[in-house]
Amino acid sequence: MSTWKRGKLLRAADRLDDGDDDPTRVLEGLLELAAADPQDLEVLLAAARLFTTRAQLRPGGDREADRAAAIELFHRCAALAPPGHGLRGAVFFGLGGALFWATADTSSPEPAAESVRAYREAVAAISHGRSSPWLYRFFLALQLGRYFERSGDLDAVAEAVQVAREGYAAAPGRSEERGRFRTLLITSLRMLSEATTQVEPLHEAVGIAREAVSGARGAERAQAQFDLGRALKALYDATRDTRLLFEAVEVGDQCMQATSRRHPELTSRGALFASVLRILAQDLRDPDLMWQAVELMRTTFDLQQSAGEDVGGTLIDIVQAMSSLHLMTGEQEVLRAAEDMARLAVTAASGSARTEAQFNLAQLLLYGAGQDADGTDTTVLREALGVFREVADATPRDHQERGDRLWHLGIALRDLADRGEGAARRRQARDVFAEAASSAGPAHVRVTNLLNLGAMEAALGDTRAALSAYESAVALLPRLTPDWLTYTGRLSDVRRTAGLPAAAAAAAVELGRPERAVELLELSRGLLQGRTLEARELRELRHRSPELHAEFTRLRAAPDAGARDRNWDELLGRIRGLGGLEGFLLPPSVHALRQHAAEGPVVIVTVGEQRGDALILRADGERPVQVVPLTGLTRADVSGPLGLLAGGVRAAADATSLRARRQAQRDLDGVLRWLWDRVTAPVLDALGHTGPYGSRRPPRIWWCPVGVMAYFPLHAAGYHDGGGVTVMDRAVSSYTTTVRALAPAARSAPDGTPGALVVAVPDAEGAPSLPGASAEAAALAELLPHAVVLSGAQATYENVVGALPFHAVAHLSCHGVTHWENPAAGTLVLHDHLTRPLTVEHISAMELPRADLAYLSACSTSFTHLDAADEAVHITGAFQLAGYRNVVGTLWPVNDAIATDIARTTYEKLTRGGATAPRTDLSAHALHLAVRSLRDRYPASPTLWAGHVHVGR
Repeated sequence: MSTWKRGKLLRAADRLDDGDDDPTRVLEGLLELAAADPQDLEVLLAAARLFTTRAQLRPGGDREADRAAAIELFHRCAALAPPGHGLRGAVFFGLGGALFWATADTSSPEPAAESVRAYREAVAAISHGRSSPWLYRFFLALQLGRYFERSGDLDAVAEAVQVAREGYAAAPGRSEERGRFRTLLITSLRMLSEATTQVEPLHEAVGIAREAVSGARGAERAQAQFDLGRALKALYDATRDTRLLFEAVEVGDQCMQATSRRHPELTSRGALFASVLRILAQDLRDPDLMWQAVELMRTTFDLQQSAGEDVGGTLIDIVQAMSSLHLMTGEQEVLRAAEDMARLAVTAASGSARTEAQFNLAQLLLYGAGQDADGTDTTVLREALGVFREVADATPRDHQERGDRLWHLGIALRDLADRGEGAARRRQARDVFAEAASSAGPAHVRVTNLLNLGAMEAALGDTRAALSAYESAVALLPRLTPDWLTYTGRLSDVRRTAGLPAAAAAAAVELGRPERAVELLELSRGLLQGRTLEARELRELRHRSPELHAEFTRLRAAPDAGARDRNWDELLGRIRGLGGLEGFLLPPSVHALRQHAAEGPVVIVTVGEQRGDALILRADGERPVQVVPLTGLTRADVSGPLGLLAGGVRAAADATSLRARRQAQRDLDGVLRWLWDRVTAPVLDALGHTGPYGSRRPPRIWWCPVGVMAYFPLHAAGYHDGGGVTVMDRAVSSYTTTVRALAPAARSAPDGTPGALVVAVPDAEGAPSLPGASAEAAALAELLPHAVVLSGAQATYENVVGALPFHAVAHLSCHGVTHWENPAAGTLVLHDHLTRPLTVEHISAMELPRADLAYLSACSTSFTHLDAADEAVHITGAFQLAGYRNVVGTLWPVNDAIATDIARTTYEKLTRGGATAPRTDLSAHALHLAVRSLRDRYPASPTLWAGHVHVGR
């Protein structure tokens, strides 16, 4: 063939390369040339490229044949393009591309690895000192990410980040290549973060995207906003910092406004920001916001459907949003619509998306089955079981969601067992939970599975196996609170372990091991408070061995799989081999714990499914723990009195008729009598406190209620109609979340600063008037003449938070607002609470090592959601976590005038009528006398006096 025809074919090949026209005729001409001259590199390279182009236009086997032919020709070209050859980069870039497309249809890592090697050769072939073809680096980074996804090779994703970072830095500002490298770099950083469970790559991604948004305009700015939204969502997923969602929603709104309806990424952008809106609505428990998310998802669905795009993912998002919406509103039509949408998603989706759609459908069926009042119809539950089994079969063993999906399968089996299908179903559930506990997934999922495994073993009569499962769960708990996770994020994971402490303790007691029960209770409760204690050990480890400290930090946050567990155990062994760290992260021994009971016994009250016990911890070296079985005290037995308590407290405050208020007081009095009979009387008898202390020095008791028992006023139990048959007539009570929380800490008041801070907020915007706050502040100003008083408009967030570190005593007289669903958002109502709320989360983050007494004259400061009770996630617990050794709080709403009376009387006793500085070590005694005096005046109205509690030493 003539030189002219050769040139014509090569020019035609260039025009057809990556086009939509059929290149077959030109390809045949090139192959004829190649047959005549097998050493013609240009012709071979052009033919190889056209094979790749034609493969994209052909179906099935023909496509695979063209890809194979392209790869074979590229390899021939490689042999003709040694290092230094001008076409070497193009040859290996083409080979990398052919292999890149081949990886799209396989999960095998080898084609991706070969493609990576080719792209590396292409990048290496770039002449020194010349500007590089940016696509070479771009596709190398892209394929490294794909190879990582198939192989799990951490070096590959790290290299992807480095190559993308170099490409982004070298690309001209506001250019197409810079924008594409930015998007790729953010994606690579997200993969690196997921692989290493470190958040630093995500912070880098957010920083890059924010910088791009600030300097971009028009369409470029919209793309940068989309990248920022992706990065913010990824960082939120890692840290649970809700503030990131607010920013993501804001930039998402701006991005969508700037995106035309014909933009190729309209649907992907809409899907992302609808997802962000859904998560924010979920975090805020905001049904209106959730409706907005649903509407945006529906719009995205309509656009995808009209464009012929895959709608499976969007349908799944809609199902999840509507499921959450039902939980917020209770609307049954929303639940039915969610189930219909889930069935549609199963039909529309394919591959892994279909498995996820099936999982969502099965979850809805399981939830619906649980709403069956009499539990006799198992039809829906059986359908859920069948779908869960399909999901389990379709989920790979190394899939991060496998543990959670198996957990749901186990729950369906358990529920069928509870509905009369017997021990066979329970054994099946046990086996599923056992497999799930060893499957891939986050720590909180493994803990949940181990908790359920223990319950199944207990139900099947194997208490030893149950305790073993519970102990394994407890051993995983330290990994629920990594340093980089926000307070709310840590709380979210910890709340999922509710029920574990009581279950573990019950199994240990059943086996005659009460000391082990106390140790497990200590390690499984107060995890957020325990971080403060653990910090001391971590500081020592960092000082002794920075290398082991770094490895510990990395592994604690790592995904949970068998190999990592072995690494974890081996690491802890090395750490404990260091002198002085022999007990690092080990369950606190009873020998160490009993020393905290030197001033009086600590009574741990725990209630399980089958039994209730009081574990009395004394300083006795021979018999540190005494078990007092609490007959007739199971979780089922507690539900009735708990309902009476909640209803009585609510009616006493809100009822409009005198008759209703009196009945509320009688109900609460009945609860106090029940508490005496079932809980406190057996404990006091065991302690030898069989009568009123009279003129003797009153004995001390520290109550440590577990789970649901934290709602009950144990200190006020008894028959308050005379005769001294009450706790408060026989002992002075305090509360503690854990035994370790009673550990002494070095404290001293700051030199030259006042010892007391008094905060009073009688009026705050959006809150009812609180006239007693002013009277309280005036009374305390007389008793604490050197106190700093912040009242009214002075009681702002900035002033209060700024003053707390400089005062050993803090008295806050204001409203307290609790949040049932989000306990961390509980708030002390200061003057500017609408713009700068002082929340449980904010207070808990403070470090006030010189603090001594916090007196919280506010409503319900010790109230929280049931699954956060063991963590004391409420206002009272937050002040204790911040460093206060003594905290006075309330279990329920308190009367304004009565609260002032109790506060005045307490401080009169602490200061001997204002003659001395407050004796904070007498806080429990002073509050006890103030409350008992009020009880003597109003014995038939326990809501007035039984709600005040002392927490701490």
